[in-house]
Amino acid sequence: AKGKKQEAGETFDPLAEMTFMKAIEMFAESIPGVIIQLMAIATVGGDVAAWVSIMVSALTTGYGGAVISYDWDTDPEKREQTPDFFGYVPSNP
Repeated sequence: AKGKKQEAGETFDPLAEMTFMKAIEMFAESIPGVIIQLMAIATVGGDVAAWVSIMVSALTTGYGGAVISYDWDTDPEKREQTPDFFGYVPSNP
């Protein structure tokens, strides 16, 4: 989503569109998947592989949320519009 401007006829800019899709994926697929896995372990009991699966699912979901935050924070337009809010990631590492 970086570097591309919103073109005529598009409803959303690429960053907003990517954010909406990642959020939908997170709330409709990832979080329910972790809940289902936890319910299965709670009812049947789980071995090490089941707990590893839950950890991977939870970390993947967390990473998706972190990427959304990073993309919004490092967007030059957002930093210019609201410098007091965006900018926790340094511009020059």
